[in-house]
Amino acid sequence: MKLNKIAAFSILNGLILMCLTLAEFLGLMKFGPVLSLQWHKVLHIAGVILFIGNMTVGPVWFMFAYYSRDKALLRFACRLLELTDLLITMPGLALTVLNGLCLASVLGGSRSQPWLFQSDMLLFLMWGLSFPLILLQNRLFRAVEQDDTPDRKIDLLIIYWGILGTIVMIPPLVIFYLMIVKAV
Repeated sequence: MKLNKIAAFSILNGLILMCLTLAEFLGLMKFGPVLSLQWHKVLHIAGVILFIGNMTVGPVWFMFAYYSRDKALLRFACRLLELTDLLITMPGLALTVLNGLCLASVLGGSRSQPWLFQSDMLLFLMWGLSFPLILLQNRLFRAVEQDDTPDRKIDLLIIYWGILGTIVMIPPLVIFYLMIVKAV
């Protein structure tokens, strides 16, 4: 399967962030605050809003395009979803992870607090599930772009994409919950 540039970049982005998180988790790298703690908190929360917000809203408006049964609108929605993944989801995830690593260093690293350890495990789970989702999304977008793709195939791809996308959203939502209710 041929990946488009955005799907390939998305996978690369995930691998880099996953490696940085793993390096910090294993004690191979230390991330100290580069900015004030307040700025790291603001950037971390801004990243969470961008990341979780786009993961939530994108599929909603995509489904409106799908249910319109207008192929041109669905093609536009695919291109827009790809673009928002590139410009909102990926930067949001990067802001969340990088600033989270800097903030975790103040507490002694990600293994120093149970909720940080659990968050890392959930983050690794999310990334493990995200790679098949990116491949599936790439397949879906290619199928929508081709005029001769049967509607039934697109329907199945969208069902699989919706199910897997929902599963991928669970770990970040649990991390968000842990971040809010943590006892430090």
